[in-house]
Amino acid sequence: MLHGANQRSGSFRILLVLVCGSTCLVSNDLWSAQPGPRVADTRFSQHRGFFESPFDVEIATKTSGAKIYFTTNGMEPTARAGLPYTAPIRITTTTVLRAAAFREGLDPSGTETQTYLFLHDVLKQTGAGFPPDWGVNEGRPVPADYEMAPVIVNDAAYRNEIVPALKSIPTMSVAMAPADLFDVKRGIYSNPRESGADWERPASVELIFPDGRKGFHINCGIRIQGGWNRRPEESPKHSFRLVFRKRYGHGKLKFPLFGDTGVHEFDTLVLRGGCNNTWLHWSGEERRRGDFIRDQWMRDTLRAMGHPSARGMFVHLYLNGLYWGLYNPSERPSAPFAAANLGGRPEDYDVRNGDHVLQGDASAWDKLMSLANAGLVGQRGFGAIREMLDVPELIDFLIANFYGANADWDHASNWYAVRRRDPPGRYQFFVWDGERTLEGLEANSMTFDDDQSPPRLFHKLRENAAFRRLFAERARRHLTNDGALTPENAGARYRKWAEEIKLAVVAESARWGNYRRDVHSYRTGPYELYTRNDHWRPEIDRLLKEYFPKRTTVVAQQFREAGLYPLDN
Repeated sequence: MLHGANQRSGSFRILLVLVCGSTCLVSNDLWSAQPGPRVADTRFSQHRGFFESPFDVEIATKTSGAKIYFTTNGMEPTARAGLPYTAPIRITTTTVLRAAAFREGLDPSGTETQTYLFLHDVLKQTGAGFPPDWGVNEGRPVPADYEMAPVIVNDAAYRNEIVPALKSIPTMSVAMAPADLFDVKRGIYSNPRESGADWERPASVELIFPDGRKGFHINCGIRIQGGWNRRPEESPKHSFRLVFRKRYGHGKLKFPLFGDTGVHEFDTLVLRGGCNNTWLHWSGEERRRGDFIRDQWMRDTLRAMGHPSARGMFVHLYLNGLYWGLYNPSERPSAPFAAANLGGRPEDYDVRNGDHVLQGDASAWDKLMSLANAGLVGQRGFGAIREMLDVPELIDFLIANFYGANADWDHASNWYAVRRRDPPGRYQFFVWDGERTLEGLEANSMTFDDDQSPPRLFHKLRENAAFRRLFAERARRHLTNDGALTPENAGARYRKWAEEIKLAVVAESARWGNYRRDVHSYRTGPYELYTRNDHWRPEIDRLLKEYFPKRTTVVAQQFREAGLYPLDN
């Protein structure tokens, strides 16, 4: 059984743990505003990780006379919300153990969190005691789902793989006050379409490596992230945004999350749950194409073409000990990302995500689009727009999206654009949410046009002969020799991720593969039981054996017919 005050039965802990109650925000604000003597932090005798046998945990603090309180339900431990620690705590099942120390006359210690995962118990999670629905659609509740589907867990094809699957990639465990997650009035998961600072909640997150490597634990803020993915009827598996602020304890996450090269400090991270071309989409056709890799591949491709691009990885995510599925933690290409990769400070940048201005203002963007819409046939207009736009970078961004035949990049969403304000710089574009790509081998998205979007810039710029020559030069660079979009290199980038998650996908299937068939059959069928062997592997094989080997030739012909390739055309 789980230990702790006000605990809910069936609450299992996540590989990435976000832990913090509403009192945490107040405490951290007080510490940062009026720092004073504090109780020494607690220390646990057992570090977070994976376990198969029960054990005891001792908790101590170096401050004489301090009292320790602990919880196991995600709450911030206090004298009211926790249990007094008086003896070693017996851990027999998946447990998120949080503790803090208190002594009169001193500020309390920080809250320490350790997640202990018993994977055989994770397979039995039911979510007992948690809400039966997550929001409403057209006045009707959208049903919640917490269990690992027995039809997968007990299937002869997967039952010996499911536990190894849960240890095949890193784990992130998020712990937070249960009410901040699921309360009807204030819970972010029960109100997923709400956004902004008022819907950011304090939490704690842990990264746990299955091989025992040192991960991290940090307090932070958490919000629901995304667009259509927020709608509970569209996807019950929401994405999250982690925000690192000093009021939670640390202003940045300092950890080489995406490898030894590149930026190691982060103001924010996005935990992408996926929407288009996943097993939870409303379209039966898109569910059939579920692969979980497309957006990561698109972002990797822009980087392979020589430009900054948001990095990512894959983890298993747990929320207050409940396994939540396969997630893709990624950098968010906002102002801090721009500053880290392009120089300067975050406040130096204009940043927009589609039609949303995230930083700065829209004055330079409006001027850019006015120049484009006025026509760029002559050298004068082309020269003027090059002062505001990194044209070679835009071309590479366009080529990547045309190669993938992006079917979802209008003026409103699914791309970022940044420009340095001080000193004045040129707009650059970043791939984001590229899930509607890599679909049909013959698909062509070059005819799509929408004002205030990258496609509009393309259609206006292609009127100019100098632009067409530059486009052809860069297309040849990327489509031939050792270019990023040759069959070999494009396929290798995809194969890398397919190999990494091929076992983890079994756990995702157990968590969400039966949702549209057994829980909420929404919009269009067929409503199938989505599995690795019957659905994921055939899509991976299609892409690796048909799409990538042939797509380079197909897209080169599309460019040729548009007068954009080769150089002598």
